[in-house]
Amino acid sequence: MIIEKESEIKVLRNFYNSPFDYFSVAEISKRTNISRNWIYRVINKFEKSFILSKDGKKFKLDFSNLFCKRLKLLFDSEYLSCLEPKTRDKVFNISNKIIFEIKPKSIVLVGSAALYKLRKESDTDFFVVGDAKEMPHLESCNIIIMSERELKEKYLKGDDFVISALLFGKIIFDENVFIKIYENPLPIFSQELIQEKVKYCERLKDRVYTLLKMDEQQARKELLYLALQVARIILLRNNITPKTKHDIAGQVSQFDKRIAKIIQSLLKEKKASKEKILEHMRVCMEILK
Repeated sequence: MIIEKESEIKVLRNFYNSPFDYFSVAEISKRTNISRNWIYRVINKFEKSFILSKDGKKFKLDFSNLFCKRLKLLFDSEYLSCLEPKTRDKVFNISNKIIFEIKPKSIVLVGSAALYKLRKESDTDFFVVGDAKEMPHLESCNIIIMSERELKEKYLKGDDFVISALLFGKIIFDENVFIKIYENPLPIFSQELIQEKVKYCERLKDRVYTLLKMDEQQARKELLYLALQVARIILLRNNITPKTKHDIAGQVSQFDKRIAKIIQSLLKEKKASKEKILEHMRVCMEILK
């Protein structure tokens, strides 16, 4: 048996939580609170079962091995089963409708629901791989659809949404399309991708200026989106995959406390004066330079 003891499950869960990362025995010991001597024994056993890739003295799951693919699906299924009942039922009901309507190749739960961060006012987010041009209309959920070709292209480009889905998403349904990507190394975020986001921020800035003349509340919402995009750019420049909007402030604070404070204030406050919006926007664009 590959898995016989709780300690072995803990080690496998450590690899599962960071599927692209290599870990030394010392790192695994620290993360699992298991002695190094015992970790050596576990790693030796896993190596003999050919479920680990090795880079020097570090290890990760080898997703070319069927066991590792099934392990990912097992842990994801466990997560989905442990969701709050209403959320769990909603996730599976929507997934079943998507399967019935468009026959997708993959369905992945992403966003806050995939990170135990779902709030009452939050929509449930799904990433769908398939060839359909239109999705069925479903309330209180967001569905992003890509073809298999788009998925592969965006992965190689280091698209932060695709990488985030791979790192934090929970697979609901898959025809060996999404999970097969784990066989590849994590790509570096391309400068082309980052420049596209910078240009997008310029367009958002212009939109905020326009909205300020007509609808300050909507301008505040667009400003939050601008601030989140700026934070994502900072993280991507440091080869860090952004998490959900409620986590980004904490992620980016070590690199720029100004943008972290702006995001926190915009998430917390329902209103913002025109002067405050202009000041926040000035800081956002200054950070981008």
